[in-house]
Amino acid sequence: MNPYFGDLGDIWKHLPLAEILRLNPPRHYWETHAGSASYPLTPSLARQHGVLRFLDYAPGEPELQDSSYLRALQEYPELYPGSPRLAMRALGQEASYVFCDIDPESAASLRSEVAGLDARVVEGDGVSAIADEAQRAHVEPRDVLVLSDPFLPFERFTPDSQTPVELAASLAAAGYRLFFWYSYDNVEQRGWARDQIASLAPGVDLWCGDTLMPASFIFPDRSGPWGCGIVLANATPAEQSACQQLGHALENLSATDLLSGNDPPRLSFQLMR
Repeated sequence: MNPYFGDLGDIWKHLPLAEILRLNPPRHYWETHAGSASYPLTPSLARQHGVLRFLDYAPGEPELQDSSYLRALQEYPELYPGSPRLAMRALGQEASYVFCDIDPESAASLRSEVAGLDARVVEGDGVSAIADEAQRAHVEPRDVLVLSDPFLPFERFTPDSQTPVELAASLAAAGYRLFFWYSYDNVEQRGWARDQIASLAPGVDLWCGDTLMPASFIFPDRSGPWGCGIVLANATPAEQSACQQLGHALENLSATDLLSGNDPPRLSFQLMR
């Protein structure tokens, strides 16, 4: 079970993801670390800065009031939809799915949601499972959107397996549509995932949008900075433009959510090049 659902880091994953699924629906949707299909929308300090505040203020923000993410939240008032549910909501029976997670509870949640769909749930190492899928599936890479949001981006599940970052780079180089979420707690690491993927997949078109915020908005017992971002590979100009607009809109939405005396005092968005 993901204890961080609905925090600001989750918003800067699901907000752009839902818009990409609307703008450019893939024929195949794969996830390396899917988590549960949805979560009970319970209060927490992190969610007060995240999804609960978003629900209160986004309807008044022009760039967010018609977003696919806000509509999904409003459709499930007592639940927080995870990325699998966002994908199934957007794509329905028009796509096939591969959802991976090592957590038995999350895998069970996914199995209960995919009935009637062309979907497979893998209870195990998602990096290896998606690497195998890319090798054996008879699909056009441009028809596949892969979401990878690893907690440990440099972990090798086995000595012979790829790290999540290595998998991301290999998929990007092969022409797959990639959505890679990353985090950090040192300002000097801002945009690190773009740099890592670019070094392993030179020449691939990458887009990276990064959000920096007070660490206590995610972890109430911490101070200082915390940040997260998304790297898109092989995305269309329309997808890149939409994600940039959403990043600036999230920054505007957060303008009044301030933590005095902290560095940084509020969330900021930056396009990483």
